[in-house]
Amino acid sequence: PLITMRVLSEEKRSRTLTLLMSAPISMTEIVLGKYIGVLGFFFVQLLLLALMALSLTVGADLDLGKLGSGLLGLALLTSAFVATGIYMSSLTEQPAIAAVSSFGFLLLMSIINLARSAETAAGGVFSYLSMTQHLNSLLNGLFNSADVIYYLLFILTFLVLSIQRLDANRLDRKSVV
Repeated sequence: PLITMRVLSEEKRSRTLTLLMSAPISMTEIVLGKYIGVLGFFFVQLLLLALMALSLTVGADLDLGKLGSGLLGLALLTSAFVATGIYMSSLTEQPAIAAVSSFGFLLLMSIINLARSAETAAGGVFSYLSMTQHLNSLLNGLFNSADVIYYLLFILTFLVLSIQRLDANRLDRKSVV
């Protein structure tokens, strides 16, 4: 959230978002460009983390499947965090508000698993919505396509919401002019 808080909110605050929207590119390209740019920064860090773990293979036997599953889980979690941060950044002009709202939402999505009841249907829904529930299975080396689909749908949802929010801002600006 602290990295993504300025992605779009600073553009709004400094009034450069209007210039960006007047460029001959779509809102989708703007959001995806910013998303891929921030992801590139985080994936370099994940690559360094993977290289550090792979350096242990010189002197020890590692479970490469478990390492790959864990890295996939971290990459998907990071991608979901970035998508959420970009959406929250698109909602406000203040980067601090974007960061706090991103932290709050991601904390809710992480601890919602604690709200589940023992054997109720709502407990299953809360468990499914929890980000940590899906990450834990990947960190344990259990690749489940439902976990990957959960993260991909989460990312897609927040990217589409960001695109729609920017498009709504563009239409609001046209009606004012």
